[in-house]
Amino acid sequence: MELKNLLKQIFYPKNLTCSVCRRESFSGKSICEGCHAIMPYNNKSVCGHCGRATPYSVEYCDYCKDKQTYIDMARSVYEYEYPLSLLVRRLKYGGERYLAEEFAESMQACYFKSIGYADCIVFVPMTDGRKRDRGYNQSEELAKALSKLICVPVIGDVLVKTRETESQVGLERRERLKNVKGSISIRNRALIKNKRLLIVDDVMTTGATLEVIAEKLKDAGASEVVAITVASVTSKKWTDASREDEISEKSDKEEQKN
Repeated sequence: MELKNLLKQIFYPKNLTCSVCRRESFSGKSICEGCHAIMPYNNKSVCGHCGRATPYSVEYCDYCKDKQTYIDMARSVYEYEYPLSLLVRRLKYGGERYLAEEFAESMQACYFKSIGYADCIVFVPMTDGRKRDRGYNQSEELAKALSKLICVPVIGDVLVKTRETESQVGLERRERLKNVKGSISIRNRALIKNKRLLIVDDVMTTGATLEVIAEKLKDAGASEVVAITVASVTSKKWTDASREDEISEKSDKEEQKN
């Protein structure tokens, strides 16, 4: 993995080639103007609760309405569509760690516009084995990059992934909830008591992982739990998003074997 990432830095240097199309870029940014123009910003009508794109603004979308939820509010910068989906997979599976800083800049604006404030930041945890295989936790990288921009501290000693779960790819929300429950524990509860916490993650698909984490945090004494992700997936697009992630995940596993 280290050799692969080194070769990418040599042939596709940050700020000299576009992270999407791989063409030379002289803008000083990692995404060229052409690709930036087609980024699927989630800046139109959204659900007031989960932040997913909706046909028109509503307090609770059809997905959120009449469902028990522990997340007080969630927001995302983009819809999970091309070319954003490609960049997320490159961050998550392709070793392009620097993209966390790129995403954090957009998340900063979303945070101040829609979230408002938080006392602390937490991130979706990984098991030590998974983090070792991948080289880093992309959610942790996003959290640290965002923390620097919004001046809210990251507390990394609260959420712990106690066991490896089956891949979430291709699972419906109920299956995802069942898969994640029991795999995350809380420690150092005093750090989060009576705090408004911000969970940072890369993509909200069904929201099951965020819900399980939020429930744990509130049971441990958090007063409010809000979330911000790079992107969110509308329910009608879950199947397509899962298919893309499945391909990327298989590719990632094959590269780890080689």
